[in-house]
Amino acid sequence: MESSRGGWALARVAALLLAVALLSPVSPFLLVSVPLAVLLLAFRSGRLSSALLAAGLAWLAFTPTAGSMTPLWYGERAWALITASAFVGATLLWPQARLALRSIAAVASGFVAFGTFGLLRPGALERLDWWMTSELRWTSRVVASWLTGAEADSFLGAISTRLGEMVELQVSLYPSLLALATLAALGVAWSVSVRLAGSEGAVGPLREFGFSDHLIWVAIGGLLLFLLPIGQFASRIGQNALAFMGGLYVLRGVAVLAWIVPAAAISSWSGFFLAMAALLFYPILVGFALVLGVSDTWLHLRKRFQGSESSHGSK
Repeated sequence: MESSRGGWALARVAALLLAVALLSPVSPFLLVSVPLAVLLLAFRSGRLSSALLAAGLAWLAFTPTAGSMTPLWYGERAWALITASAFVGATLLWPQARLALRSIAAVASGFVAFGTFGLLRPGALERLDWWMTSELRWTSRVVASWLTGAEADSFLGAISTRLGEMVELQVSLYPSLLALATLAALGVAWSVSVRLAGSEGAVGPLREFGFSDHLIWVAIGGLLLFLLPIGQFASRIGQNALAFMGGLYVLRGVAVLAWIVPAAAISSWSGFFLAMAALLFYPILVGFALVLGVSDTWLHLRKRFQGSESSHGSK
């Protein structure tokens, strides 16, 4: 039983690591190592092994290479350090709060800090945005150059075309992708730090994932900023707010499905076919999970299902 729980905990951390690698527009190592170092110093500073590990991670994260100290280099590390420190503060203030809520508070603090810096230093965020978009497009060109030998109608040629489209989307949405990747990275760092302390269960099961219902107002505000003709900057903020909250609500919808499907009386073969259908028709599943996640804000489907299941079992 213990080995089974440990295996599932490891699988959850691996899934978070995969999310960081897939979503992050900056170095995934940086997003994980800096929070882990800060957490070790904040909560396990009395242990020599933890202090040495934190020092090693900080050295790897903050030691520059030749020609690397661009505004983006400073911006990436400032973001990781601010969100990590804010996460420590949220943990100290609300130790019983869910991991997701503490992580969202840390990400919000990061955006507030960068926004304040942009107000105090006009033009700084525009330069940082230029460096970020240039880096993303340069990476795209490097990959595309490797695929240039492919014919236009070949599989690699299609990948090259698709890559260009995805990079342009990433250029517009990298703040929301960075926010989602940071949530996952904080989960990884917290899990490792808790595990080093000899405890378990830092990241709960997917079926228990949730966050404050009041965050629906962030999605509504983002939708208004995106739709109203009040400028390109406001539209981009709204677009990223929608993308960020959309990602959270999709995950919340998947959590509802993870609660309902195993609890339903279905056979193993039915579960297998449902999994195959989910893989084949994943766009439909993502849309359904989004609707389910948003609906859970008002309906609290897991509580309703649990209540009906309890009343049914008591009869």
